[in-house]
Amino acid sequence: MTRGSREPEPGTVWTAGQVARHLRIAESTLRTWHRRYGVGPHNPQPGRYRRYTPEDVGRLRHMRDLITSGMLPSDAAKTVEAMAYDSGSPGEDLTQVVAAARVLDSGRCLRVIEQAIARQGVVETWDRLCRPALITIDGDQREDPDCVDTEHVLSWAVSAALHRVPRPADRADRRPVLLACTEQEQHSLPLEALSAALAERDLPVRMLGAATPPLSLNHAVTAARPLAVVLWSHRADTASPAAVRVLRNHQVRRLIAGPGWPARRPVGTEYLSSLKEALLMLTGHL
Repeated sequence: MTRGSREPEPGTVWTAGQVARHLRIAESTLRTWHRRYGVGPHNPQPGRYRRYTPEDVGRLRHMRDLITSGMLPSDAAKTVEAMAYDSGSPGEDLTQVVAAARVLDSGRCLRVIEQAIARQGVVETWDRLCRPALITIDGDQREDPDCVDTEHVLSWAVSAALHRVPRPADRADRRPVLLACTEQEQHSLPLEALSAALAERDLPVRMLGAATPPLSLNHAVTAARPLAVVLWSHRADTASPAAVRVLRNHQVRRLIAGPGWPARRPVGTEYLSSLKEALLMLTGHL
């Protein structure tokens, strides 16, 4: 249970109005999610008012948080519906990781994430476990600002698991992909996921990480001579045009990623909407 939140008790049912108020969304949004994407009460009875179980409310909360993070509603619905809480499922892993983070058990978080990567690879683990867990814990923090400790525990575990994915040996005949956050951007976990996913495919990467100044980016591109550069921005106030201008001085493919970039993309850039799309574009280019 989230600190500071009031969840439906096991065995109780809620009306649509109660769920809407609890999740701070409109009842019409609940109806749209149910009608268009099938995300609603699991056992609605024809001709009767919709009633929501605690499990239904949990699924809807995930739906809301995924959309708030920038995911398309259709993709969020697919992710939520894939989280069936039976043995060995991604949903069970998610439950374990979130529960471990909430009691500050970083070792348990790390073990579950590492096991998931070993079973299904980086991309599936990021999309179906790490990202939903981070969004859930971020929701905890919005309801209770003192939950920063749980976010740190989970972020450390995700980062540690991604760093443990073996990296390929350097080869002189292969130019790398350069990964960097914009100058004011501190959120580097999505780039760490991309780095690990490229490593799984034996592709070379140079990671600059968080808060990379434009001058440092320019120096790194000159030194590493990458085939492509990925610039990550999580928020609109960190989407730096200065970083993009620096890249125009180099013969390099310019890729931007993250919800911070505006709808009108900077000239000469390509936008990566997901980890899967990034891999498709980069592996094809390399």
